[in-house]
Amino acid sequence: MKPITTLDEAKLSIKSFAGVPEDFVLPVSDEMQDPVGVNMAIVGDWILARGWEPNGFEQYEGFKIYRFKLLE
Repeated sequence: MKPITTLDEAKLSIKSFAGVPEDFVLPVSDEMQDPVGVNMAIVGDWILARGWEPNGFEQYEGFKIYRFKLLE
């Protein structure tokens, strides 16, 4: 699995996914984890716009895999 390293990659991945959010995973490189959290706030806005919400993550060496579910 290749982690996402740019906001453009994240946006394309989120907006182009066709399926239920429980089947979507977003592997995000630690490089995108800026100290203030701006990048992930932007990603969070795109997730919320799809009607999804976070459903946990798994930490791996150099990246995290985020999971989602329908917004309740």
